[in-house]
Amino acid sequence: MKNFKTIRALRACCMKIGALLLITTLLAGCGPFGGASTAPTAQPTRTPLPTFTPTAVVVATATVALAAVEQAVAADAPLLLPTDTPATVATPTPEAAPPPQLTIASEAVNVRAAPSTDAALVGMATAGQQFEVTARTPASDWWQICCVNGAKGWVFGELASVTNGETAPVASDAPAMAEAPPAMAAPTAAPVEADPEAPGEAPTEAAPEVVAEAPPAVAPDPAASSAGWFDPNAQYQIVHFKVLGLEENNGGIRDSSAQHLIFLTVLDANGNGVDGAVVRNLVGDKSEVVTGAKGPGKAEITMYYEPFKLAVASDPSGAVTSQVSNQMGLIFPHLPDIVGKLGDENYEYGACPTLDIKCEWPLAAIHFSYEITFQKVK
Repeated sequence: MKNFKTIRALRACCMKIGALLLITTLLAGCGPFGGASTAPTAQPTRTPLPTFTPTAVVVATATVALAAVEQAVAADAPLLLPTDTPATVATPTPEAAPPPQLTIASEAVNVRAAPSTDAALVGMATAGQQFEVTARTPASDWWQICCVNGAKGWVFGELASVTNGETAPVASDAPAMAEAPPAMAAPTAAPVEADPEAPGEAPTEAAPEVVAEAPPAVAPDPAASSAGWFDPNAQYQIVHFKVLGLEENNGGIRDSSAQHLIFLTVLDANGNGVDGAVVRNLVGDKSEVVTGAKGPGKAEITMYYEPFKLAVASDPSGAVTSQVSNQMGLIFPHLPDIVGKLGDENYEYGACPTLDIKCEWPLAAIHFSYEITFQKVK
């Protein structure tokens, strides 16, 4: 109904335009009273007002508009005149999220070829280094980074901090999340005593209570950090540890006579030296040393390039559990252990007067030694 009203309005408009064109034509060719020979009375000169002059364009536009209306009515479609221009709504472009980034949080972290402590080493990263994250495990406990020594590698999540990690893709070949430990058995309710006066009731025996044992502590990957592992439940505990630095290591730290040894002692519960104890290096060359060669319960290890993290593997009684030392060595020591031991800020050949001054791997041309004692307490 609305379209029919619009058609009538446009037709009326066209008729008015035609009438106006006819009147304009007649006035243009005649005098005031239709006589061409009658001279008009002179009037004061005035500036003519602008007049509407219909043109062929106006008529054509009206004709096209009318045709558009008729087509819309015939097709039962919304009216859209030629001059109408549909509005275009701009779609905002969402901003891309920043890429995930990993920052090394520990002093020295191994970067591995796969998300496993058994995987081959790609290289090593130090505290503060930042890397692009390229993938993650399903549990987000390992992160793949780019790049160390020109190759991608994996970093254990607890040794680093990650921003926007949820945007990193999950590696299809990464190991799935470890299975959850079995649930602890629910405690059994205490038995209800029977009423001795009630007939036919017998006392109910209580089911034996199930006590879940705490799972044994699992040692972290020794190569994941330069820090040791000091399990309070281990049979062998580290009871003495000392860095022998400047002026207490048989000379200066650059003196050729200065020592670069680990003085190792293993004691029993009574403080007596244990001969035949096997002490294993858990990093570096994975070597072993047996106590007794340098005195009761004693051994010495000469340090060169390889780092050392020591633990007692066995004694004459058999295999044992042991705490693990901080990393020792001339090149890759656990840096907090040597702070202040190798000269102050003014000593030309010193190292690590603080963690922020001349204190980073690798150390070079510096000699120092260690004393470490394990004692069996359980």
